[in-house]
Amino acid sequence: MIEFIIPAITLTVSLIVLAAASHFTIQRVEDLIELTGFSEVAAGFTILAVMTSTPEISVAFFSALEGTPGISVGDILGSNIFNIGVVIGIIGMFGYFSKCCTDLMLELTDILFVTSLIPLLLVIFGVASRFVGIILLGLFVFNLYEMSKKRTPRVEEKGQPKTRNKALVIVMLITGIAVVLFSSRLAVSSAYQIATSFGVAPITIGAKIVAIGTSLPELSLDLVAARRGRVQLALGDILGSNLTNLTLVLGLLLVSSPFAVDIAVFAQILPFILITTVILWRYLTKGGISQVGGLLMLMTYILFQAIL
Repeated sequence: MIEFIIPAITLTVSLIVLAAASHFTIQRVEDLIELTGFSEVAAGFTILAVMTSTPEISVAFFSALEGTPGISVGDILGSNIFNIGVVIGIIGMFGYFSKCCTDLMLELTDILFVTSLIPLLLVIFGVASRFVGIILLGLFVFNLYEMSKKRTPRVEEKGQPKTRNKALVIVMLITGIAVVLFSSRLAVSSAYQIATSFGVAPITIGAKIVAIGTSLPELSLDLVAARRGRVQLALGDILGSNLTNLTLVLGLLLVSSPFAVDIAVFAQILPFILITTVILWRYLTKGGISQVGGLLMLMTYILFQAIL
């Protein structure tokens, strides 16, 4: 009984801390947007996306270190499906993305779709080499540079202007992200213990939980951002996180630990990456994601979990 109670308490506390830290972090990102003049989409891509991809980067590091890069590849692909199917799906079901489309958002979605074809190319050639990894890293740097140039006109505030120290805001932002990542890690660890106490097979736990766990920061931060009216920031983070996973994280993995592609596993995962991306692209070209669209994305992820 004690094996269940302690993880359950840990899970509850970590989720409460996660919610509070997410709210704090979004406020700091809002401060940074005002100080730098970044657009919400650019801030989501260049700031939140890279930071919330830290779990995927850590999984890639330890997977390469232990000689099991397949774990990281599954995490990268599974996280991308989760981000669109669950994060965008849930937020879309609440109606926050009903009018969210911009030219920049469409441009990002086009890039994401093209980048999503990269795993398909790995299957065709059968080998993931360091050369491919270098190309992916170059693509990430290029996208990061292009997005960092996006600015919005600074709006003068009425009344007494707020004084903010940029260095302090950055420190507080990094602190908030660190707490988000730590509480997410605790939540995943306690959920793992609860699952094992019910006799779920370790292989099944790894396949179902790792990708979900590394995507908890996106789910928590972006839901808070959308509720605060920062819809562009939330969607920019999701698209940026998926691009970061497929370029930076996969690129680092290939450079450090090239591997032979498991065609059987890829054949199960790749269709869902392409399907979720196409569904997202279709709704964005129509101006936004309806509640029905959000439900469709969520159902696609449930189908993915059932088939995998």
